[in-house]
Amino acid sequence: MTVIYVVEQHDQVLNLWRAQQASALRVLHLDFHCDLRGLLIDRSAQRAYRIWDRFQAVDEGNFLTHAIQEGRVRGIRWVHDEPGGRKYDLGTVKYESDLSVQPYRWLLTLRGTGGYPLAYEVLPYQNWLGIKEGECLDIDWDFFACTAYPAETIQNRVNAFLAREFPVVPDHVYLCYSPNYSHPTRPQFQQFVKDLAQLFRAEVVQVPLSLTGSISKPAYKSSPWYRYVRQVYRTAQLGLRKRGVY
Repeated sequence: MTVIYVVEQHDQVLNLWRAQQASALRVLHLDFHCDLRGLLIDRSAQRAYRIWDRFQAVDEGNFLTHAIQEGRVRGIRWVHDEPGGRKYDLGTVKYESDLSVQPYRWLLTLRGTGGYPLAYEVLPYQNWLGIKEGECLDIDWDFFACTAYPAETIQNRVNAFLAREFPVVPDHVYLCYSPNYSHPTRPQFQQFVKDLAQLFRAEVVQVPLSLTGSISKPAYKSSPWYRYVRQVYRTAQLGLRKRGVY
């Protein structure tokens, strides 16, 4: 029977995998964001390397990076809508072709670092054909309800997803609300949980937030000067990304 694990923050999923002693998972990751911060992926070699990350603790933006390091994930298919993906995100996964990672590539070669095997693919939502046999399904609510999308489009996105045919039903589904990145749409989210459970004939397990390893938000992040500086930085970085500079 399919089990849907419902979490508040995405890094709770890593704690679940640890508790389940999961290993070598293949994850279908439906998310506006990659959650692979601090990771360099060589797409031609299908290998991943941990590079500099200013946050060492597990959080919502790097829980998949830690899962790969721990051997719990060996395959990721990241599906995102438009807008979404690397072009619209800060602290995103790095690729071997990015200008900003060339010093890291030189250092990794010098050290002889072997990295981690990772079957990796990224797909625009319109090109995604469905779940593959053996994949677990990981959905962030911001895939439908990200604040980058008009709130009035959310239900249409959800309805289109639920109307798809699913010849392959996953054994495990991880569904995250992500209040920091989604419109305040908890009733719609809760209805989606019920609809997905009915679609997959699944059992729903609500995971307490206390199981997360997240760190509380520092007080300085609420200050006006921090928000201003971050907005300037964000605008500059996303401007470069839209021109293909990472």
